[in-house]
Parts: sequence; structure tokens; C-alpha cells
Amino acid sequence: MATPSHPQYEAANYQACRPRYKASLADAIVAYHQQDNPQPATDLGVDVATGTGIFARRLAARFTKVIGTDISASMLEAARAASSEHPNIEYIEAASEHLAAINDHSVDVLTAATSAHWFDPEKFISEVQRVLKPNGTLAIIGYNGFLHFVDYPLCDKVSVSHCIGFNKLMSDLGQDAGYKMVANVYQTYHQLLARAKWTGIQRRIYPGTIEDEPLPDAPPIVSPEPVVVEFEATWRKLRGFYQTASGVVKYVQSHPNEENPADVAVRDLMATAGATDLDEKLRVQFGE
Repeated sequence: MATPSHPQYEAANYQACRPRYKASLADAIVAYHQQDNPQPATDLGVDVATGTGIFARRLAARFTKVIGTDISASMLEAARAASSEHPNIEYIEAASEHLAAINDHSVDVLTAATSAHWFDPEKFISEVQRVLKPNGTLAIIGYNGFLHFVDYPLCDKVSVSHCIGFNKLMSDLGQDAGYKMVANVYQTYHQLLARAKWTGIQRRIYPGTIEDEPLPDAPPIVSPEPVVVEFEATWRKLRGFYQTASGVVKYVQSHPNEENPADVAVRDLMATAGATDLDEKLRVQFGE
């Protein structure tokens, strides 16, 4: 199986082609943490399932120390290589549900950036409760692959169709619940935290149409614009992004003589847009 935790998962492509989290997102998380907080410390931030450390590096300027955890040694190797300018980041190989190297009640802010669909939600939340300080903050953030093409709106439906196919491949990995979490951007956790009586819960989404049966006692806040990621996209980079989808990686591994689903998706999108240049710059927005 080739998931982000597997040695065959190509960390270099992941590092190169995944969207980048906005610096303003890290600022917003810290501002939320400090608002009305009697102990608004920023001594330790932890980014679980950090992958190649993309969001850990966003946290580095805002915390005295940052720990990035992941179960993939190859991802952590790439994270360390990309983090030479951030000496306050430490990377540790660990599952998000078992953070044994992190002391009880020691973490100010814990983040999970487009990764929580891989976790056992209840075990993860239990571990978060163990490591967070009183009044600490948990931020579960992410985006789905349902792209809006600003200049080619006819591509939106084509993108959704292919992403549903990618999600079906993810379901074939035994991650049926996981791909549903990605599609509705982690509403599952919102429901779980609300039932557990966590305080100060906020769910921010963009656009409002991605919400699936909002909770009446904890409705989402619809952002007026994207706040999570920025993506300097071209058709070529979009193809690389699709190639990092776990279901696509597994399909290619299992069907080496078949065409890569990412190639099919980008070819269909370019045909819909009437585009021929793989390096054309694109304006795209994610559901988040």
C-alpha cells in the first residue's frame, strides 16, 4: 500500500506540488489561541502528520519551539531537508494517536493540516486532550480537491467528477470514512468535539456550499474568501498535485500498465478549457 506513511510514497513530489498554507492562517490560529485566554503562551506548537513539514514551517516564527510528527521516515527526511532555516523545529516519527515523546499538558497549540482523515478520530482527540495545556488550542484544517477554476468555470464540474473518482480509489484503500471527511472538510471532528463539550469551537468553511447538514447548535462560519491555502498552479503542477493523492498512488502501483488517473484528469480539464500549454498559470480555489 502506498499512502503518505509508506516508503514508496514520493515525498519529493509531495513537497513540490502540494499547495502552501497561507501565512495568515497561522496568524489566525495564534490570534484565536490568545483571544480571551488567561494563559496565551506560544512556547510549544505541534503539527501532527506533518508530512514534509509544510505547515510546521508556517508555525516556526510564531512559537518558541515546534515539533512536527509523522509516521513516514521518508516524509520526515524531506521535512528536515526543507527546514534548515528553522532550527526551532524538531521532527519526530510518531503516530498522531500515540505522541509518546510529548509530555502531558505541554502543548500550547496542536495542528493537523489536511491529515486528520487518516486518524482514528476518538483516539486522536483523546491524545490531544492528554498533551494540550489547559486552555490549549486544537486546529484541524484542510482543503478538498473540488477546485474552482476562476478563469475556466466549466472545468469545475470536470474537477469534481475526477476528484470523486480519486476519492473512490481512496475508499478502495479502506479509507471510506476518510474520503468523506475530506469531501466535507472534517465536519466529523466538529461533531465529535461538540458532543464532547469542547468550548470555543469554531468551524470556518469556504465556500458555504461544502457544508453537509450543519449542526444546529454549532453552525459553520462561512469565510468570504479562501483562508487556508494558496496554490501557484499550472496544468503541470496540478497534475503533480493529483499524482500525490493516496488513491492515485495506490492505483498506479497496482496497475502499472494503465494510464495514471492524474494524467487523465488534467487532459480532460485542459480539453474543457481549450488549453494546450502545460505551464499556463491558473487561478484556482479549493473548498476548505
